Amino acid sequence: MIEELEKVSLCQNLSPDQLDSVSQFCTLLNLSDGDMLIRESDQNDTDIYLLSTGSVEIVSNSSRITSGEVVISREDKDVFGEMGWLTNAPRTASVRCHGNVQAIRVDGQAFADYLSSNPDVGYLVMQYVAVKLACRLQGTDSLLKQILWNTML
Repeated sequence: MIEELEKVSLCQNLSPDQLDSVSQFCTLLNLSDGDMLIRESDQNDTDIYLLSTGSVEIVSNSSRITSGEVVISREDKDVFGEMGWLTNAPRTASVRCHGNVQAIRVDGQAFADYLSSNPDVGYLVMQYVAVKLACRLQGTDSLLKQILWNTML
């Protein structure tokens, strides 16, 4: 499991000992095309998912603004489920496998407990998550500006 964690961007700054500790509450998942990694509106899943290899689609059917599915593609080495993990809120989108996917499920509660007990690791992980969320927010901001400009609202 440590070798798989080393490949994922969330864990790249962790030492071998820290990776060993984190690996204790990780599960390696091998998924096929169309399998769902996360389901939109799920209220009971606070785990984090690390995409090791393959690609996924972020899918949402809950918007009244769009018709049908909204799909965004993501490649390997990405993290998913961090919003639900941080907020303990229902999932805001589904993550569907596009082809064969290998992912790591990180037990959200055990991970949060570990980070609380190990603030040096907690800092590195939260810094990574903050940057990831900021980048996604910038992308959303740019998209919103394009939509507003194109619709002349």
